[in-house]
Amino acid sequence: MFKKIPNTNIASIIERYEITEDAHAILDPKMSPKQAIESLVGVKLYNDAIQFIAHALPMIDGIYWASESLALRLDEWDNAQRHTINSARQWLQQPNETNRIRANQLAERIGLEAAPAWIAKAVYWSGTGSIVAPELPAVMPPAFLYGHAIAAVISIAAAVPAWKKGDIGYEKFYLKVIEHGVSLANGSPLQIKLLPITEVK
Repeated sequence: MFKKIPNTNIASIIERYEITEDAHAILDPKMSPKQAIESLVGVKLYNDAIQFIAHALPMIDGIYWASESLALRLDEWDNAQRHTINSARQWLQQPNETNRIRANQLAERIGLEAAPAWIAKAVYWSGTGSIVAPELPAVMPPAFLYGHAIAAVISIAAAVPAWKKGDIGYEKFYLKVIEHGVSLANGSPLQIKLLPITEVK
């Protein structure tokens, strides 16, 4: 049993999101979380494994996990994107409303085509505050909406930008990220550090 995913089976976890037909054919609600991840990885359903972990980990651990996945492609992110990733990490360090709103503003600025925007959206949808303009009556996000954003971070980063020759490639990227997710599920500590910002010459 995972320390951070103490569920004896996956029945309640797979109700938090819409699983794919491929995953549905593999997963049994009576499986343990460990068995589910191993089964999905065993048939190379990496994206399904990511979806599962994203919705199974506690929210803080999940957002940290996704932000760390972006560090694997650090050289691909420009300063605006790094600032956006850092906004999520700053919220993880100090989860207050100012940092949550700032993360969303940076996400909107860089656009949701880029994986770094989704880590900031995960923060915004964390369930710790309203997701509409402050002058409007508060509207809280649906439960586990942050899990969708966490999965989007990793899935997009696995594909965009295209991998260059000599890079680890999407399969090794997925496997590294899944391995880290399992480590966090086992209770590995969060080590939150801000990404370096490149000096403009």
